[in-house]
Amino acid sequence: MNADAAPDPRRLGVPKEIVDEGARTLRHACRSLNEFVEGLAEGKSVDGMSPADAAWVRSSHHRHRAARSRLWAWAGWNTQLTLGNILDHVQAIQRTLVGEPVAIWSLVSLSRVVQEGAIRVCHLYEGGIAPERRAVRIAAAWLNGAQQHQVAAKDVGAQAVPGADKIWEYAERTVQRAGMSIGLNNRGRPSSAVLGSVQEQFAVSLTNLAAKRPTHLPAWYRISSAASHSSVWMVAQAFASDEDDEPVMRADPEIVTASVLAVLGAFEDLVETLGTYHGTDPHQALLTVRRRTVAVLDRQRTWRHRAQEDARLLHGNDNL
Repeated sequence: MNADAAPDPRRLGVPKEIVDEGARTLRHACRSLNEFVEGLAEGKSVDGMSPADAAWVRSSHHRHRAARSRLWAWAGWNTQLTLGNILDHVQAIQRTLVGEPVAIWSLVSLSRVVQEGAIRVCHLYEGGIAPERRAVRIAAAWLNGAQQHQVAAKDVGAQAVPGADKIWEYAERTVQRAGMSIGLNNRGRPSSAVLGSVQEQFAVSLTNLAAKRPTHLPAWYRISSAASHSSVWMVAQAFASDEDDEPVMRADPEIVTASVLAVLGAFEDLVETLGTYHGTDPHQALLTVRRRTVAVLDRQRTWRHRAQEDARLLHGNDNL
């Protein structure tokens, strides 16, 4: 390495305060989210349903009532599992941040899982939609998961198929008993849940949904997808050379900060959506998430300003 050459910023690693504060922020955010979710039971929801949804189920024909209640029970169970998966991945991000050296694309991929889970949950509990729409949306999500299970079972082996088929049959039977039908695609394969004029496709575009969720970083879902799938245009940006001119990957403070912000944005979406749906005032919890977001941005601005000052001193150029 030429001692007179300007150092590659990626060789310098990520400032300790960026990663330590990022890990601390996520640790506290997880605790806050857990406390908020546990408090949802004290809200105004009835058996996991908003008053409007519960009234719709109660007013349903007696033949459909039990199955429709079961849809919301499945949604609650699905949400519980998804939140567990989200928190598990945030804990993995924390461990990655305090590692040495700090990884880069694993942070991005882990934050993608958090974002996807939040988007799926908030899609089910989206505010302002009619109970009929929510019921069909829940049914479509349930059937979609059961259908994916069947596909995976065939790859695992013949011994896994019967169990997956039973899961599909139970979901299908529940949806039909709830007064819905299952729409087919042009190949004759089940692809949507239908109730009267209301229809929801099994598969949803998470990219489109992410663009509609105000607290998610607009480009992050695509960026994280590129990282998770090892797209060359993305992962090549993290490569540098070590002291022996060997290729290595170096974390970047901007990526670390963006990963933390993606998690905080997902948490904000969950708090607002679930709190509003279950009748629990999300205001204080939202303020907590937003204060942490502002603190993360302030740290990043401070680091960027210091890096610019260091570059001016290093190069002796006030125009940098």
